[in-house]
Amino acid sequence: MRYIFVLFWLVGCGDVEHDYIDVSKPTVHTNISQLDDSDGNYFYALDGDTIKVKFDGKLTTIRLIGIDTFETHKNNKAYRQAYENNISLQEVINRGKKAKEYIKETLSSHKDFYFEYDEGFLDRYKRTLAYIWFSEDDMLNLDIVCNGYAIPLKIQPNVKYANEI
Repeated sequence: MRYIFVLFWLVGCGDVEHDYIDVSKPTVHTNISQLDDSDGNYFYALDGDTIKVKFDGKLTTIRLIGIDTFETHKNNKAYRQAYENNISLQEVINRGKKAKEYIKETLSSHKDFYFEYDEGFLDRYKRTLAYIWFSEDDMLNLDIVCNGYAIPLKIQPNVKYANEI
């Protein structure tokens, strides 16, 4: 059964075709020049699936839709992840830090990207929910899963790319 999962997981990590994007949904097209980098930093990673981005001097928290990464600090969720994955708490934190570093490096290496929203705009913590695209076939949310730093996480109603991720 494990091998079948890996096969499906690898199939999902190919090119993403999304010419069916609903253009009636709000999408923020942005690039580095539109973000506030007055102090040299236009974003920073909180962890592997959450970043803060500066727009007009204000920080906006963006939670990546469709993925979940390991925690970067000791907390209840980190203990649960260690138990569920049969690994140590330290391993959970190490993997979480690797995911955070990966997202920082990946975002820093791109000059242009845009956010795409799904059905729900905010989560219960008031974070903006988004997919981050670098081009029409390069999505950060999918990329981080394909590179082994995150697992797919399907939460209704934000499931537009659940099959791809």
